[in-house]
Amino acid sequence: MDSHLIESNYDLKVSDMRLLEEHFGTEIYLIEAGAQKYIVKAMPLYFENVENEGFITEYLSGRFHKVARLIKSRDGSYVIRTPKFQFTVQEYIEGKTLPVNSAPKWFLEKSAEFLGKTTRDLQNYGTLSLRFGRDFFAADTAIRKKQQYVSELEQAKESGNRKIAPIWEEQIRHLERISEFKIDTDKLTYANSHGDFPIGQVIVKDYDITVIDWSSACRLPVCLDVITSYVFASPNCGEGAVDAEGLNGYIQAYMRHFPLREYDIKAMPYVLYFWHCVCNYRPDELAGIAENYRPIALLVQKLLNWLYVHVEELSEALEL
Repeated sequence: MDSHLIESNYDLKVSDMRLLEEHFGTEIYLIEAGAQKYIVKAMPLYFENVENEGFITEYLSGRFHKVARLIKSRDGSYVIRTPKFQFTVQEYIEGKTLPVNSAPKWFLEKSAEFLGKTTRDLQNYGTLSLRFGRDFFAADTAIRKKQQYVSELEQAKESGNRKIAPIWEEQIRHLERISEFKIDTDKLTYANSHGDFPIGQVIVKDYDITVIDWSSACRLPVCLDVITSYVFASPNCGEGAVDAEGLNGYIQAYMRHFPLREYDIKAMPYVLYFWHCVCNYRPDELAGIAENYRPIALLVQKLLNWLYVHVEELSEALEL
């Protein structure tokens, strides 16, 4: 990625450019152009529908939601594609992100209300792509994943890599546990939502918040966005245990703006547990995770072990 490529497509004169982070094939840069700063995100070409983030953030910004908007290029596009990669330029938001499980009380309330308001307003946007539908929450999904892990566990043992075996075995136990769940997707509320709302997607400044990275926006069970955002933000969940009292308060703040059914609330812990089991880092990936993602990976492992024992108890303690 170089500044000439940006300048040839945008009305910007880049005076400084530096790499902020790399993850999963994506590079994120901070650039300075005159008195302004911008974020440039370079992504593999196989990332689909990247321009959707531009349309969604423009739509939400027009309805007074604080989001990081994408900047249009000279030809009016939100994404520039080259033979090797694609990239976007977006607003730079002054402020900071909070570490995992460090949110103060005011942040938790604003986070829940922000999520509820945007989910409400996105219902008039048009239907986004579906994620985590009926097939995802089927027992067969967990069984197939378990079979894959059993095979890879045997390969690890045969290659002499026995140190990692307990981690594979732990993941297999979780997959056996969730394969018994009966999640009725017909009873879950599916709606357009952010789709990936942990604490690291929120910029904080002066007791106010701006939400970034709408690339995962989709139609999904909204209860998943609600409980995920709470678990990664609340200090009470730092050791993987989910406190029902705090989560109930978070749910109520969300529901001031978007309704949930009783089934959404009761199924919430099962949906979270199932999702993390199937979409978690592979056991052989855990050691190589980038430093800034390590707190999330460690929390997920603690969360899975806690839910293995307490998922029914948490569901019973949640209220409409």
